[in-house]
Amino acid sequence: MKASNSLPSAPSILKLVGIILIVSSLIDYFALLIPPNFSDKAWFAQVVTQIVDRGIIPMVGLAFLFAGSFLESGSLALRDRESPATTIRFWTLLLAGLLSVLFLIAFPLHLNNTRQVSDQALKRIAEEATTAEGQLDTQVQQRQGQIQAALKDPAQIKQLDDQIKQLNDAINSGQLQGNQQTQAQQALKELQALKADPNAIEGRAKDFRNQKLIEIRDRKQQLENQAKGDFWKTGVRVGISSLLLSLGYGIISLKGLREMGILGGRRKATLR
Repeated sequence: MKASNSLPSAPSILKLVGIILIVSSLIDYFALLIPPNFSDKAWFAQVVTQIVDRGIIPMVGLAFLFAGSFLESGSLALRDRESPATTIRFWTLLLAGLLSVLFLIAFPLHLNNTRQVSDQALKRIAEEATTAEGQLDTQVQQRQGQIQAALKDPAQIKQLDDQIKQLNDAINSGQLQGNQQTQAQQALKELQALKADPNAIEGRAKDFRNQKLIEIRDRKQQLENQAKGDFWKTGVRVGISSLLLSLGYGIISLKGLREMGILGGRRKATLR
């Protein structure tokens, strides 16, 4: 039996797949916008990012739909008897034009919105670092005052002597091993230095403060670099992708409508 070269079901399948891709994408876009919260810049940036990342799906659906229409009619031009307003192709081209405008508008909006989100994050990081430094200064001053007051109290001095004696006994007993031994010796050294020179408290407090300040500022720098990196990775990447999608949909819409004769001339009749 001779196999047929025609595939009568292929155009219908291609058109069906194209319509499903387009409709499911539109439903997905509407779902992302529910519930709307446009006053939240972070929410808006996330929604635009997800829409742009999925923006290629309707374009693939258009490709399937046009391929099916071409196989079905042998031409992308409309027949004279067909009305553009009643064809699926016309409305999909109109949708492509709308998506082109939306992605074009999203380009500057997303860049500006992402920049504002980044600026807010940098401001929050700076405020948190300033607050942490202020809390550190307060804690150091309070602790320094408590130690100084304790060293003027005979009962506290006796307690300090007892702590030194206990540490000496623990070290000399040989019960402490490894890291415990090292920590006990360090603590004993600090207590002995404190008893010998109470004024050394200020120097140690300063060293402690400087060490913590370095940690706070290093953490601040890491968070700032991360915020700036997020801006370039999400803002610029999504913005450029949005611009490319706008260009692609615009070309599809203009060329399709022109071939249908709606833009720039009379409608072409299909050759028979």
